[in-house]
Amino acid sequence: MEQTIDENDDFTEKQQDWDESDVGKRIIKRVTINGTYLNELIVQVFCRFCGAEFIGPSREAGGFLGGHECLHSWEIAQEMNREDGLTE
Repeated sequence: MEQTIDENDDFTEKQQDWDESDVGKRIIKRVTINGTYLNELIVQVFCRFCGAEFIGPSREAGGFLGGHECLHSWEIAQEMNREDGLTE
């Protein structure tokens, strides 16, 4: 499958150390141990519970948000003395 690039989009060659100036740009090609990502959007997200922030590829942003949701759910369950099989 041939890679297509929309000339109206902004792209970056950066593979790490993204900041606010990169948000909204796309990474043309990013190779990881899990696979190759093409035209991946750089986003900025934050956890509404603790305020932690993440800037980077959209795939990792999903993991950041999902990980925080899981962590904070566990913390709340611990505060309520709930026994759900998760251990510290």
